[in-house]
Amino acid sequence: MKLFNTITACLLLCAGLVSCEMKDELKGSGAGTSEVGYLNLGVAVNASQNSVVSRADNANDDGENVGVAVSADDFPVTITGVTDPSYSKEYESYAALKAENGGKVELPIGEYTVTAHSNAELEPQMAAPYYEGTTPIKITAGVESSAEVKCTMKNMKIQLTYTANFLAKFESWDITINDGSDNILNFDETDKNPAAVYWMVAENVTEIKVAITATPMGGGQEVPDSRLLSKPDGSNWAGSDALTIQMEEKTSDDPTGIQGSGITINASVSFDEEEEDVPVTVKPGNDGDDDNKEPEPPTPTPKPELPTVTFPQNTYTLPADASKNADAVITSTAEGGIQSVKVQIVGGNNGFADITSPMGFADGLELVGNTTLGPVIGAIVQGLEMPQAGDTSYTFPVGGFFEILQQMGATTAEEGHVFNITVTDANGTASESLSVKVTE
Repeated sequence: MKLFNTITACLLLCAGLVSCEMKDELKGSGAGTSEVGYLNLGVAVNASQNSVVSRADNANDDGENVGVAVSADDFPVTITGVTDPSYSKEYESYAALKAENGGKVELPIGEYTVTAHSNAELEPQMAAPYYEGTTPIKITAGVESSAEVKCTMKNMKIQLTYTANFLAKFESWDITINDGSDNILNFDETDKNPAAVYWMVAENVTEIKVAITATPMGGGQEVPDSRLLSKPDGSNWAGSDALTIQMEEKTSDDPTGIQGSGITINASVSFDEEEEDVPVTVKPGNDGDDDNKEPEPPTPTPKPELPTVTFPQNTYTLPADASKNADAVITSTAEGGIQSVKVQIVGGNNGFADITSPMGFADGLELVGNTTLGPVIGAIVQGLEMPQAGDTSYTFPVGGFFEILQQMGATTAEEGHVFNITVTDANGTASESLSVKVTE
């Protein structure tokens, strides 16, 4: 009982400190402050890209395609803290945000980023465009701020069309569109009026190769051809570009095709800043000539290593697992340098909850830079140290709590005492949970 009394006294002392003027220091500045501001948020789709064409209307007659406007109302919206990286507020749609409090969002003071995107997963090839946008905001106490997230298209529109003379000349064909990556578009004669494809073009690609092998009506020798397409200014192809490629039979007075090929490949592109389509630079593809080699596959940009949170097992049962206290450690890694470590403890019985809740653990307590908590808890849980900003790893010894948890008696909550830890670095956030159950 002497040990139990000593531990309990230390915990109650810490709880008393937090309940007074040190409570704000333990919780950190960010979302724990009582000062708030308000945000009126707008989400819109870039007007120059706000048109979706499902199929090539009147493609054989060079007619104008008719599009359907895209609404941002179903776009999910996420507000993420910059001042407090652990703060996040999510809405299932922009319509839901507008419906709540008239679209006015209450936020703690600080800086944030707001992200909105299409209500879908971004895929290499899609039947519809994918829009996304991010904007920074700053919330000031008592001030109502306004901001707009403008969502732009992240994939590239590819529209393939065939002229009437091409369809009359050839009975079958295979067409590939390649940016040097594994994401290759394929077309053939089974669809003579193909829908637009929204394509994730690789990074740093200046040339797109279009290759075709076609068989004339009634059979005969196959006709191969290929072209390399580039923008007039030589810049990289990117999302929001709209590339139209037209397949045409080469006629005798057509000077643009390769002599004897029988096929002309025309192309044009539209950009955000251009009202009309711009002709694409078209040159012969690689036929063994070193001067016309296919573009090298782009070097993929390595993805940043996200933080991790791991532990030997998800659940411990006391007293059966009491001997595992030395191994019951939550280990986190953060190659991007630790910015935040928050620990939330949900007490599995009233005794432990009454002690940890006033200390701030019930809401999630910030450990980085927490100079007050360390000495108090460190006297109870041997080996517990506070993480420092910029650290690349941190361990939280849950096993150090085993003895006091047994002293507090059996858990009444089905999941027991739950320890939630959230680690944030420059590359992202990771969260995991561990539970400790105590039996009679």
